[in-house]
Amino acid sequence: MKKNLGVYFLCGIIVILLIKIIWFSNGPETKIELPKEAKEAVNADVTKVTKTIDEKGFEHAVISDKENVIQSFFELDDSTQRKLDSVTKLLGIERKQFREWRQYNTSISAKDLPALKTDTGFYYKDKYAFIEFVKPKDSLSKEKFNFSYNAEINYVEYYKKNWFLGAKKQYIDFWIADPRATVNGVKRIKIEPKSDNLKVEVNASAFYTDRANVGVDAGLTINRTRIGGGYYYDTFDKQWKSVFSVKFKLWQF
Repeated sequence: MKKNLGVYFLCGIIVILLIKIIWFSNGPETKIELPKEAKEAVNADVTKVTKTIDEKGFEHAVISDKENVIQSFFELDDSTQRKLDSVTKLLGIERKQFREWRQYNTSISAKDLPALKTDTGFYYKDKYAFIEFVKPKDSLSKEKFNFSYNAEINYVEYYKKNWFLGAKKQYIDFWIADPRATVNGVKRIKIEPKSDNLKVEVNASAFYTDRANVGVDAGLTINRTRIGGGYYYDTFDKQWKSVFSVKFKLWQF
């Protein structure tokens, strides 16, 4: 009877996997697009940008990782769709390959920079920029500027908590290592398909009470509830035993 129970359990696992593979994976893919008047189309512009100045004088632009996260291109307004289509065309990829796009509009300005004189003109130089004005020796040639800039662009993703058991809040931080640089605007679109609320898993498993038990378990997770069972070998009694379990996720951080 114990052996038959193990066979039934393994057969049940196979049936669950077949249902998952055939019904949920190979079913027809449907796309539901709400009419435009029933929803607000997403624009790439990020309105919630926090700017801070660090101890070195660099301006940081910080946005939440949740800004402009969508599930498909159909949620975007027409202008943003055209913009991203130009990006995918430039990269030679299809829409389904697209994951995320960000654009930071920055400007760098300075006044009263000291001009150092040379035999042919003037120049200015610091750790970021080099600007040179060259005046030709003959009257037939034209004056010209030479310019170079060393842009040290920094980008960081991180999380913070309000307290040690609080939920993690994800952020994106961008800055240019030049105190003369300022961020004028941020655009961002991220495609994040809706997660599958129904999951099936099979695991090699072991647990210990007053003895060791090793075997296999399987489970069906629907949202926050997991229904599962296992078939374990009790190393003390030298017998196979079945286990049924129900779990409900109360908290995650």
